[in-house]
Order: sequence, then structure tokens, then C-alpha cells
Amino acid sequence: MRKDKTFILIIFGAAILGVVYVQFLAGPGGTVKTPPARPAAGTQPFTPCDYRGISLQFHGWDPQNTYAKLITEISQSGANMVCLVATAYMENAGSSSIFIEARKIPPFEQMKKLIAHAHSLGLKVALMPIVLMENPREGEWRGKINPSNWDKWWQDYNYYMMHYAWLAQETGVDLFILGSELISTETQTDRWRSLIKQAREAYRGKLTYSSNWDHYTVVKFWDDLDMVGMTTYYDLTGGKEPTVELMMNSWLPHKQKILDWQKTAGKPILFTEVGWPNQVTCAQYPWNYYAAPDKPQPKYQADCFEAFFRTFVGEPGIAGFLVWEWRSSVDQAVSPDKDTSYCPYGKPAMDVISSYYRMLGGTASGPASQTGSGPSSRPDSQSASRPATQPAGHP
Repeated sequence: MRKDKTFILIIFGAAILGVVYVQFLAGPGGTVKTPPARPAAGTQPFTPCDYRGISLQFHGWDPQNTYAKLITEISQSGANMVCLVATAYMENAGSSSIFIEARKIPPFEQMKKLIAHAHSLGLKVALMPIVLMENPREGEWRGKINPSNWDKWWQDYNYYMMHYAWLAQETGVDLFILGSELISTETQTDRWRSLIKQAREAYRGKLTYSSNWDHYTVVKFWDDLDMVGMTTYYDLTGGKEPTVELMMNSWLPHKQKILDWQKTAGKPILFTEVGWPNQVTCAQYPWNYYAAPDKPQPKYQADCFEAFFRTFVGEPGIAGFLVWEWRSSVDQAVSPDKDTSYCPYGKPAMDVISSYYRMLGGTASGPASQTGSGPSSRPDSQSASRPATQPAGHP
């Protein structure tokens, strides 16, 4: 009899707990709350050119919190988004392991604060984890990886992406980019679809992937993502003297191909790396920042941005742009006649970027940039073509 009573009491107690738990989950009207269903990939509305971003790549642990200062600078540039770029490493292109180097990345708690800081400044936040080679052999880069054990590599890559997908969800990141330029992996469609499915289970925002400028048609998993990501490193001169007119003419066939393909893909295009190094060779070899590291040419860099924005601003199939990239520290020298990196900060290129970003954001009359002297500091050949309400000469 005692056992029977004990059993009855257990059942009664469990019933009471169940009622209490349902009431806890219920909303004010007594209806049990469930997580909102995520819209299907590509069905979420987007505004053309809505993403006006600048990328900030983490280069190390930051006890002085200088990344927050750099994010503040970006918020004053006319941009409405910062793309935070996290890095993990392979030993070389044949390695099957991916590892995060703690000395080269802020810890999670600091990244959470940086994301919150960006949001507090009114910036949207994109998060893009990428892979680099720690000790690349000649000619190696992430587009040519060929690990000895693909199963092990994909296991590590999935863990790496999910590591940041959870952070993106927790911090309200607006866009999560599932890596960049992994050309040799892109035909492994089932692997990518599996990763995207896992990412969607953890992260409720928009997803994309950054494909190489000459490889976006190879990717067959765009339908699982919300937009198409691609870089912009085309040869625009073939060795000729760069001018805005020449480069705009060079862009025309690329633009036509991209937009025609975009209509068949049915997804908006996000240009994930819009950048040219401040070098005399930038228009011909935009991907090669080693081509002329001792030959700065800020006018060519600025003209490359001018030609690009005139070509693509206003196109309805374009979701936006992520400029590559901001300076890596507050101590980085950015003098136009010395700094030959991609960084536009402190150079005429920044005036071009700010002008278009502010025009697109409806604040064309705001401060121009961080060059210190506003639009009038730009070369004469560009000053006449700065956008006011729409870029001059826009096709």
C-alpha cells in the first residue's frame, strides 16, 4: 500500500510540474510561445544597395580595445555596416586541420562587446570567418586547399563555422558569411548544404558565402543562402593607363554577365570584397598586394572605386558592398604616399567611398571622410564627378 501511495504522489507531482512548466512558457494570453519560423532562404525582403559596409579584419588580441575605436571611425565614414573578419589557420594547403590562434583573435567576450558597440553606433554587423595559411608553400592560398583527409577538414571547418554562428546568434549579428574563396571546396555541394543547414539551426539571420570573382557560377548551393557573395578583383586595364572612363568600359561586360546571371539565380548580389591596394598596379592586379608595394598611387586607387560605384550603384539586383578593408590598428600609417595597403582611410579613395555611401544613405551633405580636408582634397579629375544625388555618368 505504501508503494502505491508513493507512486500516486509521484504521478501527481509530475502533473503539477507539467502544468507549471506550460504556464511558464505561455504568453500573457495563455498561449504557449514557440520560436518564430525562419523565412525560407532568399524570401526575406532586401533593399537595393542597403549594405554599405567596410571590413575590419582582426589581427590579434586587443587588450587596449583599439578595435572599438576603429569601429567608431567606420561609423563616421558614411558606412552603415561593419564586417568583422575572424581568422583561423591551416598549416598549409595540404593540411586537414584548422585551428584558431588565440594570440591573433579577440576572445569571445571582447567580440561580444565590439558587436554591441557597433550596434550602439547604428551600424549593422556582418561576421565573416575566413581561413588563412600559417606557413603556405609556394603558390598556395585558401582557394587551392587540398587536404590529405577531406572528412577531417570538413569536420574542423564545420566546428569553426558553428563556433561563430552561435556567437552571431547570441549577439544579433545581421549577416553571417560562411567563409571566403574556398574554390577547391565549392564542387562539394552536399557538404556545403549540410553546413548551411547546421548554421541555420543555430543562427536566425541572413546567410551568404563569399565566392571568388571568377568562380561564382560554379557554386551550386546559392539556393540555400539568402544572397550571392562575390569579390571584385577583375583586371580593368590590361596594362593600360587607368582612367575612370577606361575602367567603366571594362566593367560593362562583367556587369552584364553578373546581372544576367543574377536574374537566373534569383538572389541579390553582395560584393563582399570591394578593394584596390594603393599601388600603381591596382587596376590591373587588384588581388595582388605584393605587385608594387613600393609604388603608391592614390589617384589610381580612388579612380578604381569611382568607376566601380558608377557602374553598380542603383542596380536593383545589388544588395550592397563591403569595402576591403579598414586599417588594422590606430597606429597604422595611412599616408597616401607611403601606405600601399588596401586601406582607404586617409586617402582620396575614402572621399569616393564616403560620397557614395552618404548619397545612398540620404546624407550626401554630411562630412566627407577622414582625410581631413573633405571632397576638395580629391584630384581634380575626380572632383567633377563626385555624386550629389546620383553618380554622374551612371549607366
